[in-house]
Amino acid sequence: MVPCYYLLTTAEASSNLSRYDGIRYGHRTESKADLLDLYKQSRTEGFGDEVKRRIMLGTFVLSAGYFDAYYTKAMKVRRLIKEQTLALLGEVDGILTPTAPTTAFSLGEKTTDPIEMYLTDIFTVHANLAGLPAISIPAAKHSNGLPMGLQILGKAFQEKELYHLAYLLDTA
Repeated sequence: MVPCYYLLTTAEASSNLSRYDGIRYGHRTESKADLLDLYKQSRTEGFGDEVKRRIMLGTFVLSAGYFDAYYTKAMKVRRLIKEQTLALLGEVDGILTPTAPTTAFSLGEKTTDPIEMYLTDIFTVHANLAGLPAISIPAAKHSNGLPMGLQILGKAFQEKELYHLAYLLDTA
């Protein structure tokens, strides 16, 4: 799910953020020599490293020769994930998973290794790909003192039931 999620979200980020040019939308630089410099500087100053990384990956995914190889296949995988998740939710009230494969990490701890940080999304991307609501609740504290979370994935438009499940687990 993680590769599928990052293929689709980087493509969407690239497409959606292309309008943030410093002219109509987004940050506009104060230092500009000409129109091209205005575009370059506005986007350089206005986007952080992670956003720039996602825009570049998304532009690659959507480029000629790679669109069908990556984006189209990821859309098919997304459809399969949604279909299988809906079938499972036809039999149960919710799907319970850890929120992350590890305890929480310190602020800024994983910023030097984006791949490691992306992999911590392994459980939370499911809801996004299936287009379904999910909630994360604190579950316990690990022996290292850091919190661990549980995620409940629910049925479409059944947020009230999802909140009720979260309440039951939280008070248990």
